[in-house]
Amino acid sequence: MFLSKDEERILNGAEGAVLARAIKLLVTLGDLGGAEKLVSIGRAQVAGVSYKTSGDATLELLESLVESVPCVKAKVLATQNPAGMDLKRWKEMGITPSFAEKQLRICRAYEALGVESYCTCTPYLSGNCPLPGEVVGFSESSAVAYVNSVIGAKTNRHGGLDALSAALVGKVPAMGFLLDENRKGDLKVKVNFKPRNESDYAALGYYVGKRVKTEEVPVYEGIKGISPSQLKLMGAASAASGSVALFHVLGVTPEVRRWKTIYKEDKPAETLEVEEREIKSVYDELSSPEDVDLVAIGCPHCSIEEIREVASLLQGRKVRGGTQFWIFTSPQVYDSAERKGYNKVIRMAGADVFTHTCMVVMPIEEMEIKSVAVNSAKAAFYIPRTTQNKCRVRLTPLKEMKAFLK
Repeated sequence: MFLSKDEERILNGAEGAVLARAIKLLVTLGDLGGAEKLVSIGRAQVAGVSYKTSGDATLELLESLVESVPCVKAKVLATQNPAGMDLKRWKEMGITPSFAEKQLRICRAYEALGVESYCTCTPYLSGNCPLPGEVVGFSESSAVAYVNSVIGAKTNRHGGLDALSAALVGKVPAMGFLLDENRKGDLKVKVNFKPRNESDYAALGYYVGKRVKTEEVPVYEGIKGISPSQLKLMGAASAASGSVALFHVLGVTPEVRRWKTIYKEDKPAETLEVEEREIKSVYDELSSPEDVDLVAIGCPHCSIEEIREVASLLQGRKVRGGTQFWIFTSPQVYDSAERKGYNKVIRMAGADVFTHTCMVVMPIEEMEIKSVAVNSAKAAFYIPRTTQNKCRVRLTPLKEMKAFLK
């Protein structure tokens, strides 16, 4: 890779050991990915925040960085991914003090490094939203898919450490999905059915994600009338099941209007046809028929439109005894929902709205929660894996959550 004089200075330790290690990691990744140089980023999103998933090793690393001399700070706007609990109301969630203490230390360490504790997987809804074409360094899989595909910004799928390094250095290697030639489609997805709800779109993304090859870009044909929230759930599911970092929807997403042909080599490498039976197979795979302890909405975090839909569903109803009903969102969207009165409607029904966290990164297996109903295929995919199969899931559209109300 070609490095500027300033980049070489940082690599040689002129600005301290921490920045030298950070840029070395980025240069190494660039060498592996065939990058010729580093490019500046406008913002970052850093994963590795939940104590449940990151553990003591991450905590010790972060605190050692904070104690370094000089203490480094993010050079761009950088925000944290969801934590393992609501940072303010963790006692109400049933989180243990020992877990909470280490979780708060992780968040404080990130803040000391200049990474703000928004603690959301939807930073683009909460003040950290890229512009179309902007180069960023995001590490949350669903956010990567959304900003690449729906917003038309440019990011690769970073890990937590290289996203943190990108935030501290303010740069990333120029490779992968930062290059236009890699953003065109490979796989045509012909959608031969009409999705009825948000969970159908999530199931569609999950099905496609399981069938794409590494770094392949699917192009959906036949989708009409899809909302931003549905795009969010579809992209999140394909990112979970197949690490999809970029997709296109003909007539919907921005980059399909920019190019004369959306496909590499002017045509798709292959075509995948999706019928209703394939969607049913996803529900069968991701669902358990048993009763649930928790209804959990907000993976990725809910938009204000989704919270309004939940409030409408709960208006005049009560959550059934023996079941908890939780909604997860960012602090910024929570405040908006509070002003609009949606949170009050939700609480009057016996449900609640939490921030900073979600059902995937919470220690739910330690909270005596054994089964969860979700409308997100991403959540349905990850919950059994992050709980060592101690918690079952049921993929259910929001409107069908009425079964848990009275």
